[in-house]
Amino acid sequence: MKRTILLYCALSFLLCGYACPLHTVDGGFNGEEQLTKEYEITIRMVGDDLIHSSLYEQSLQSDGSYCFDRLFEHVKEDIEAADIAIINQETILIYDRAKISSYPSFGTPAEIGHAIVNAGFDVVAHATNHTMDKGLAGIADTIDFWENNYPDIRYLGIHKDWSDSDICYVTKNHITVGFVNYTYGLNGLESRRRGHEYSVDMLSDADIEATLKEARENCDLLVAVLHVGDEYVYTPTPYEQRQVSRFIDNGADIVLCAHPHVLEPYGFVTTDQGNTGLVYYSLGNFVSAQDRIPRVLGGMADIRIRKTAEAGGSSTQVAAYDLIPLVTHEEYRNYTTYRLDAYPDELAARHGLVRDGFSKEALWELFHQIME
Repeated sequence: MKRTILLYCALSFLLCGYACPLHTVDGGFNGEEQLTKEYEITIRMVGDDLIHSSLYEQSLQSDGSYCFDRLFEHVKEDIEAADIAIINQETILIYDRAKISSYPSFGTPAEIGHAIVNAGFDVVAHATNHTMDKGLAGIADTIDFWENNYPDIRYLGIHKDWSDSDICYVTKNHITVGFVNYTYGLNGLESRRRGHEYSVDMLSDADIEATLKEARENCDLLVAVLHVGDEYVYTPTPYEQRQVSRFIDNGADIVLCAHPHVLEPYGFVTTDQGNTGLVYYSLGNFVSAQDRIPRVLGGMADIRIRKTAEAGGSSTQVAAYDLIPLVTHEEYRNYTTYRLDAYPDELAARHGLVRDGFSKEALWELFHQIME
């Protein structure tokens, strides 16, 4: 097994060295000596933060409040190391304790937001199939939480009124990244959106192409976060592939997908129109209480962006990219997430799914199978 891992790491190094030009901006050249400057940032994203009852029950404090920090503490260093860190917040945040709930209609204590910030995340994607589980009130609570507690955090995919743009921008080290976030559906609750179509960004929206055009004109790099695909399937569906191509053809440089709850492949994709983008088809679960071995294996997209600026303009490219495997550890109904390569052997031996064949070796083998 060690030999397999070493071979994989060597191949990953070669792949991650691949640099693909994504976007070029022309600028006026004034005849002066041309000076070239390079800027770099790292973008990381994790998959579904899926807060089942076991997770909020383990986080309940004696005073009735919730502290979710333990869920993320073992990957906090990796998240904080990124210039821009993104999380797919699968479940909506709510204030009303009476509305806290788990599958199939989720309502998560708003304190999860404190843990998200404490872990180092900068961007939170909220357009999921569970966004409307608590109706417009849940969306209003979530927006209120971010705007009143952490106004610098960028939340995606949900809005308080028609005036809100679907686009959020983050600038780090002279590189401006535009973000959009859309979901395929709302678990049959689409009618709750009627008359409030602004509330959740959906792949059926008619103005996506215009939105992407606007974003493309105002950023160096455009990232689309899509909630799409089939659950528990290791390969992208034709619908998912069409949506990914649609976004690339309309200016997205990177497409990061969530929803299947298991990993799917990643890499550069060239559309039928000849446009190229970096795609992660599914990052799996970041943390959840799902009790099947493939569903405790997740991934952290790790992307290095380089911008080259000179008097004649600028160009932005993916300088390197990788996928860091993650594992959700469960022991006596308590959960937390580790990097798979840093997951202690003694913990793996006590994982709640050992009875079902869980082991680090089995996870590595599954990871390689999916990526191949």
